[in-house]
Amino acid sequence: MAGLSGYVAVNSLGLGHAARAVAIARELVRRHPDLYLFFLAGSPALDLAVASGFDAMPLPPTPEWFHDRGQIVQMSRWYREYARYLRFAGRFLRREADWDRFRFLISDGELASVREANRHGIPTAVFIHSIGQAFARDPSRARVERLTGGWMRTALVERLGAGWMRSLLSRPNVRVLALEPGIDLPNARFVGPIVRPFSKDRATLREDLVFLKKTVLVAPGGTTLGGFLIDEATRAWRELALEDAQMIIVSGPKLKPPADSGVFNKGFVPNLQDYVLAADLVITLAGKGTMMEALAAGTPVIAIPPKGHPEADRNLRAYGLRYRYEDAFRLRELIPEVLSVVRPPPIDFGPAKATEEIERFLRDRGLPL
Repeated sequence: MAGLSGYVAVNSLGLGHAARAVAIARELVRRHPDLYLFFLAGSPALDLAVASGFDAMPLPPTPEWFHDRGQIVQMSRWYREYARYLRFAGRFLRREADWDRFRFLISDGELASVREANRHGIPTAVFIHSIGQAFARDPSRARVERLTGGWMRTALVERLGAGWMRSLLSRPNVRVLALEPGIDLPNARFVGPIVRPFSKDRATLREDLVFLKKTVLVAPGGTTLGGFLIDEATRAWRELALEDAQMIIVSGPKLKPPADSGVFNKGFVPNLQDYVLAADLVITLAGKGTMMEALAAGTPVIAIPPKGHPEADRNLRAYGLRYRYEDAFRLRELIPEVLSVVRPPPIDFGPAKATEEIERFLRDRGLPL
């Protein structure tokens, strides 16, 4: 693979896409040391890619969800913002991307780069969890948005968006790598969830991180959506006042915990998976990032689905977790309960299967490894 270079484009809505892309990129470079991978990402995903040792170029940031205390709102407005993002990112890539030098693309949920790669006939491997979104199908959202007139617009945009995405992903130069089962495209291969490997064993990490007590880790992700979870976790912690335990918050790049909350705040850390393994309990949102890292580590997890987020609900069902949005407001009961359970067995979410699919795909497209 001497001299071969490729782009890795990352959806920057939070850090889950970036963490997964870093896991894949590191495994590819480990197997093929001469391979050069260059990240395309908006903030905060850009920060994680650079902190992980990769060169990167900034894309416009993916728009954040509109939300109110963990409830996603105004999806029709978000879709307008996302369409604007696709236009801006597309213009940026047409001006800045060098498809003669970078001969393939790996995209984790970043569709503007997929569209541009298609225009140049560039082999493209795309990680997706579904074809389009399904927010309009959520019953509680449908009731609210019908009252405001937004439901019809959201449903229409989702139907059109799913058709556009299906057409984009069905091109001959594209290989779809499905994070969830049921992607009904002939070029799709199911690879399942992917997390970054842990750097050391749990005992060593606890010593390195100075986890001398039982440790509750609150890590709501890289968006502002999880701010309510920090508020509720710190409120519950003050009321519990557990002397034999500590709470550590990894608030990420966009959130700050309340002042004088009696917890330790780490802000943004590039190796969150190590904190997850070292912890005794993780409190997070039910996404494919920190929740999957907790399952991979065998760390007990309280995973709260944002209200009206279908992907989070699917994630919970897939792994037999029964948390609801309302559980965020009963953490005072849940924290002692889950702290007392026996650690479950870890689940292998390593990047090997996905990496092998990418290698096979690139060979099939004339890029020998």
